[in-house]
Amino acid sequence: MAHGRYKNLAFLATRLSESCADMTLVYFPPSKLQQQPSRSSRLAQQLAQSAWQLALRFGKRTTIHGLDRLLSAKASRWERIVWLCTFVSAFLGAVYVCLILSARYNAAHFQTVVDSTRFPVYRIPFPVITICNRNRLNWQRLAEAKSRFLANGSDAAQLELFELIVGTYDDAYFGHFQSFERLRNQPTELLNYVNFSLVVDFMTWRCNELLADCLWRHHAYDCCEIFSKRRSKNGLCWAFNSLETEEGRRMQLLDPMWPWRTGSAGPMSALSVRVLIQPEKHWPGHRETSAMKGIDVMVTEPFVWHNNPFFVPANTETTLEIEPVIYFYDNDTRGVRSDQRQCVFDDEHNSKDFKSLQGYVYMIENCQSECHQEYLVRYCNCTMDLLFPPGQYRSCRAQDLLCLAEHNDLLIYSHNPGEKEFVRNHFQGMSCKCFRNCYSLNYISDVRPAFLPPDVYANNSYVDLDVHFRFETIMVYRTSLVFGWVDLMVSFGGIAGLFLGCSLISGMELAYFLCIEVPAFGLDGLRRRWKARRQMDLGVTVPTPTLNFQQTTPSQLMENYIMQLKAEKAQQQKANFQNWHRITFAQKHVIGK
Repeated sequence: MAHGRYKNLAFLATRLSESCADMTLVYFPPSKLQQQPSRSSRLAQQLAQSAWQLALRFGKRTTIHGLDRLLSAKASRWERIVWLCTFVSAFLGAVYVCLILSARYNAAHFQTVVDSTRFPVYRIPFPVITICNRNRLNWQRLAEAKSRFLANGSDAAQLELFELIVGTYDDAYFGHFQSFERLRNQPTELLNYVNFSLVVDFMTWRCNELLADCLWRHHAYDCCEIFSKRRSKNGLCWAFNSLETEEGRRMQLLDPMWPWRTGSAGPMSALSVRVLIQPEKHWPGHRETSAMKGIDVMVTEPFVWHNNPFFVPANTETTLEIEPVIYFYDNDTRGVRSDQRQCVFDDEHNSKDFKSLQGYVYMIENCQSECHQEYLVRYCNCTMDLLFPPGQYRSCRAQDLLCLAEHNDLLIYSHNPGEKEFVRNHFQGMSCKCFRNCYSLNYISDVRPAFLPPDVYANNSYVDLDVHFRFETIMVYRTSLVFGWVDLMVSFGGIAGLFLGCSLISGMELAYFLCIEVPAFGLDGLRRRWKARRQMDLGVTVPTPTLNFQQTTPSQLMENYIMQLKAEKAQQQKANFQNWHRITFAQKHVIGK
């Protein structure tokens, strides 16, 4: 019985195997419209999934408080909402406070404090002392000047005109060109060939004619060794301790301590000099008038072209006390615009407020002198080269001098930009936008002349000038930002820690994630898509997947196969089907045997 039953089972198995051998399972994939959504929606879905994966990856490692809970894979929906609201509120609060701090930094408020009260005077150079005779020319050299500079020394008309023009130069300086009014209706074009700047240079006072009895710190010097002739807006003058002249620069090469300094203060502790007036050698037009005789004394720091001078009358014993004061802006203020801090550093050549004489460093006096020279060129298309250093502008000739007199009212007044709302100006004048130099050495001067009795100076006319420091120490003032960039960084760090609980390292983590990981993730995805598309382009046709099998449960096998085929990626369908097909037929061959 058992043997017969086994025979029946074997027979049934054989019949079933033969019937299943002819069965073929055919898989018909759905159409493209039914199989997958549109390209744009599929791309958006992929981007959303990729972004969420990246966010989860960042949330596992970040040290920013709140983000680790917001992006946790185990967080529930309501937990994410709570932490999202908390994080957004903290972030907005941090942004608001940072905006307030940024506005405070951009306002660039300054504070000036006393940097030193005992800064020794020997740490700064002694000021440049420039001395000019009010009567610029030695009239005794007029005859020699005529024979040297006139082409036709026998022409009476030219001789008279030459003397007239030279006389107008005797008391001319910037803003005081009314003396050229005497040239009206005169044929000045006849002497255009004469360079009157050279004439004035020839007739000006020489060192031994103007200066005598020079003392520096109780030591006698030859005045012509320590004084050099230089130009200024007052004309040709003689300057002590100067670097603006060839003699001064040569002196600096010979003496490494030039310009000289002094560490003492009080009368006779620095420069003493006698200035000779010699009224008998003045222009006859001034000898016949009651014009005051005397000298102009200008006190400037090195590399300054001009400063308003002090008038010292003749026949006086004059004391000039100087009290230096240093004002400087520290380097933290360089980040602020020059118009905002109201000063210019001498190396800020690219600043729109940088203006100076050609070849000179930035100083407010040099900026004003260049501005005044530009007004001369604007009105008369020339400049007085006796009053300014050699530059790019044309020198005024004889026929241009009357133009200077006609515009003297415009050149005598100078206004500061912005004062129109506070000051009533009755004249047009010049407007020069010049800020102070950020390192400024100011010399506060006190001039005290004492007239000498006639029996002291007798027939001589002179000025005994004593220039010295008032104190042996000076005040130094420093200007700095109330809220600088260091304070801004510290405040930003405190706000980030208070509101977000993060630090600079947290910011580096975020930067690394955005700049390194996100691009790497995107490039990896593009590379895989490109590889899959290349594999699809290499295949000619995609055959319909079929399955021949011999199994006891064909419906279950078909269901598993369809689920597996849907889960596989499109670029791997062909390879997976071939592998499965080969395995299935191998099993069938074994069972058949």
